[in-house]
Amino acid sequence: MRYLIAVALLAVVSLAAAPAAVAQTNGSGNGRVLQSGGSNDRNLGASGRKYVAVTRQGRTEYVVLGPRDEASAAARALTAAGAKFLRQRDYPNLDRHALIFDLRGVPLDQARRLLAENAPSTFADVHAIYRYAQGAPRLYAAALVGQTEGRGCTLPGSLRIGQIDGTVETSHPALRGADIVAHSVLAAGERSQDLNHGTSVAALLVGQDQSGALAGYATGARLFAATAFVREGRSDGADVERIGAALDWLIGNRVRVINMSFAGPVNRALDDLLGASAARGAVLIAAAGNGGSAAPVYPAAAQTVIAVTAIDARLRRYRAANTGPYIEFAAPGVDLYVATRNGGSYASGTSYAAPIISGLAARLSARGVSSSGAMRARLRAQAVDLGSGGRDTAFGWGLVKSSGC
Repeated sequence: MRYLIAVALLAVVSLAAAPAAVAQTNGSGNGRVLQSGGSNDRNLGASGRKYVAVTRQGRTEYVVLGPRDEASAAARALTAAGAKFLRQRDYPNLDRHALIFDLRGVPLDQARRLLAENAPSTFADVHAIYRYAQGAPRLYAAALVGQTEGRGCTLPGSLRIGQIDGTVETSHPALRGADIVAHSVLAAGERSQDLNHGTSVAALLVGQDQSGALAGYATGARLFAATAFVREGRSDGADVERIGAALDWLIGNRVRVINMSFAGPVNRALDDLLGASAARGAVLIAAAGNGGSAAPVYPAAAQTVIAVTAIDARLRRYRAANTGPYIEFAAPGVDLYVATRNGGSYASGTSYAAPIISGLAARLSARGVSSSGAMRARLRAQAVDLGSGGRDTAFGWGLVKSSGC
């Protein structure tokens, strides 16, 4: 069952509320997704041409994030300068509150100075959108990581793992017997259009298939599946606001390992939300992205996140995978047979490599490995070097092998 999370309102912020969700607007240019380029968009960085920001009527939205007790002061300072308050969302489990603004000509640097003066622990950044880290088409993945197809581990149901993705088709044969708690952070009237991606990732985590074709790498664990993706432009995307709500829900449910198979621009607000989640004990794992770029992408490049790239059956890097010093580990992700809404098909992308590492991390979590530091050390100890010797920008530490249950 999916549930809707309400947007918490601060009584002290006496501002006219805008519609409750970014993607509800349409027609007449509303809700368009534009490439970055305005003077307030400089911090989209090197990946700005590839990733986009939430816009309303052609104007870029900004997320103002900070402690809950600074939200009122932050809102007053920005509105007094001429910025327009749009909406807000509370993340009680992370002790964060997000205010969404249209700066309306207020330079981003000025907005940041105002926040530093009036709400020193609060900051502003572009309200970025993140896309699935998938590509396009052999059952080889399990054997490559040292496991017989269909004979993986069965983890205890008390182990809680999570994903932030699109809607999961829980009626899929590979998922009918899995323990999945589904939750939507979308607003009323919004829905995820792509039912394949979330279903594929869920099956790679907890899929049950005696043939082995669609068996997961953390079968038996309880999966908390947060739907945060909605149609943004020509494809599904999740903005910082929704990703934050998903992280908050997962942390509130004591989830230990969180898979994020999506990628987008470096963003301070998202970085803070990821850091707050890691500080509360979550091990965060993300796909490196498929832009063929050496520029960092989030969430994978965040220091609190374990970044995963994809390789094929011949141990070659996926040609479209991003590279960079933030890459930590590699897993199969090229021509994988994955679950889709109506069955299964072959697909490629770092999206599918990440949940394999998440599944292996879940096994380690079941054996008592809890912190991100300890998890990184154990995964590194299980990695087979694929590059030039030691950690490199293409494969990280290399292909992670299973160490059993």
